Amino acid sequence: MKRYVLLNPGPVNIKEKVRKALLSPDICHREPEFSALMTGCANKLLRAFAIAKSYDAVFITGSGTAALEAAVSSCVPRGKKILVVNNGIYGERIAEIARRHGINVADVKSDIAQAPDLGAVERRLKSDRSIAVVAMVHHETSTGILNPVNEAGRLCRKYKKLYLLDSISAIGGEELDFAKCGVDICVGTANKCIESIPGVSFALVRKPALPMIEKIPPRSLYFDLPGNLKGQKAGVPLFTPAVQSFLALDAALDELLKEGVDNRIRRYRALALRLRRAFEDAGLEYLIAPAYRSNTITALRLPEGVTYEKLHREFKSRGFVIYAGQSKLKEVIFRIANMGQISEGEGRRLIAAVRSIFRA
Repeated sequence: MKRYVLLNPGPVNIKEKVRKALLSPDICHREPEFSALMTGCANKLLRAFAIAKSYDAVFITGSGTAALEAAVSSCVPRGKKILVVNNGIYGERIAEIARRHGINVADVKSDIAQAPDLGAVERRLKSDRSIAVVAMVHHETSTGILNPVNEAGRLCRKYKKLYLLDSISAIGGEELDFAKCGVDICVGTANKCIESIPGVSFALVRKPALPMIEKIPPRSLYFDLPGNLKGQKAGVPLFTPAVQSFLALDAALDELLKEGVDNRIRRYRALALRLRRAFEDAGLEYLIAPAYRSNTITALRLPEGVTYEKLHREFKSRGFVIYAGQSKLKEVIFRIANMGQISEGEGRRLIAAVRSIFRA
C-alpha cells in the first residue's frame, strides 16, 4: 500500500522501530512474559510524565473511548452526578457515556468555538451538592481548541470534586502539569501523540483517588477500572489484551522517553506554526482564536464554493490525508492535524501542497 502522511488526529504515522516491534514472537497474555511487558509499559508511561510515585496506569484494550468509558462508568458513586464541561463533540461524548450507564449528568454547555464558561461551572457546583465528579476534554479535537485544565482543576479542589480529564488527543502533545492541575483520572490512548498503533488506551489514576473509586459497585464487566488495575497488578489481565499493540506501545514509549515529552511538544508546536503561516498566506480562515489553538490540529473554514470532498481528493492525490469537520461543522470546516512522525521533507511538501491547492 502507498504510504500517506496522515493529517488526521490519530492513528498517526509511526516510526519504523515501532512498526517492527509487531514482528516479535507471539506470546500468551497469561504468561509472565506478557505481564512483564504490560508492567513495563505502565512504568515507562508513568516515567515519561514524571508521575510514577503518585499515579497508577490502567490499560484497556480498545480505542481512547474505551478507557474513557471505563473511567466515566467507574468513578461516579451511585446517586451522584457527573458535571460535564461541554464545548464540543467529545464533551458531548462524555455526557452520552454517562447517560448510557444511568449516571445523572449536569451538562454545562458552551459554544463549540469558545473556551468553556468556568463561571457557569462554579455556579453549578455551588448550587448542586449531588455533583461528585467534574469531567472535561483537554483538547477538543472537533475544533482544535485547548480547554483550561489548570483552572478547572482549581475548581475541583475548591469544591472537593473528583477531576476526570479526557486527554486522549492531548497527552504527549500538549503541556500537562499533573501536580498543578490536580487531575484524578487522566485518559489517554496509544495511537495519537504517544505515536503507537491503535488498540491500547489507558487511564492514569491518582493513587489517593483509588480508595473512593474502589468502593463504587461496578457498572460494567469489561470497563471496570479498579478491577482491570487489580488484574494487571496481579499479572493476570481480566480479558485478552491486544498483545501486539502492547509490543508496539512498548517501543513507542522507549522513543517518547528518548525524545522527552517537552521536546515532542516543541516539535509539534514548531510544525504547527510553520503550517499556520502557510494557511494564512493561502488566505484560509481559522475557526478558533489564536490563544486557544492546540499544538496538533488546526480547524480551517472551507473556502466559499469548495467542498470537503474536493479538498480531500486534492490532498490525497499529493500523498496527504486530511480530516472532515464533525456534526454541525461538517459543511463548515476541515481539519489538518500534525501529530505523529511527519518528517521535515514531508512538512515542506505539505506546505507546497497547501500553496498549490489554494492558489488553483
